[in-house]
Amino acid sequence: MPSPKQIAANRRNAQKATGPRTAAGKATSRFNALKHGIFATHQVMFDETAEDLADLAAEYHEHHRPSNPEERFLVDTLVHNEWRLRRMRRVEADLWRTATIMFEVHNMVNDLPIDGPCTSGDAFHTDSLIFERLQRVVSSCERSYHRARKELVARAHGRRTEEPEPAQPAAQQPQDSKPTSEELASFRQNPHPSPANAWPRQPSPFQTPKEAIDAAIPKQSGSQPALAARETS
Repeated sequence: MPSPKQIAANRRNAQKATGPRTAAGKATSRFNALKHGIFATHQVMFDETAEDLADLAAEYHEHHRPSNPEERFLVDTLVHNEWRLRRMRRVEADLWRTATIMFEVHNMVNDLPIDGPCTSGDAFHTDSLIFERLQRVVSSCERSYHRARKELVARAHGRRTEEPEPAQPAAQQPQDSKPTSEELASFRQNPHPSPANAWPRQPSPFQTPKEAIDAAIPKQSGSQPALAARETS
């Protein structure tokens, strides 16, 4: 039994299939739908042709591209009901001609006066029940067609939803640059030391030896009286 991944892969491959591309290949493949199921040759009758039915089936299968037996059955249902609707249109035309003839025969048999040619109202009144039966067949085909189309569209939408979307590459987030140890060390150091706390102080060439010593030694509380006492002694 195939796994869900294999089924999904088969469905994707079926959607990519283009079918025959040459004129000869298309002419041959259009009869594939007539080889099974409801599209056997006995579906063609009276003035219908197998070529017309094959063209109709190939058009639906190429448009919907069924990927499993259930979807193929729904597509076949669409083809079958449209084929019947086409037949019912021809049947309706024949019924109008038949009703017209019956109207004229009825008047001749009963020696009724004929005021003019038969109208559509005269023909419908002659055999209205047959037209009602025809309308019931047409309505049944239309309901079946729209039910199958609705389910087929829902299946196609569900198939697109189930297919995993290709993974998108994750966008790279900008990384904040971290300061190095050297930058942190330079940040902690005071680039501009105050003159009062700078050490050591360079002596000025215009200072006396005593002024140079005072400038080189940091000023501290209580240091001046001791220095003055040493100088006095």
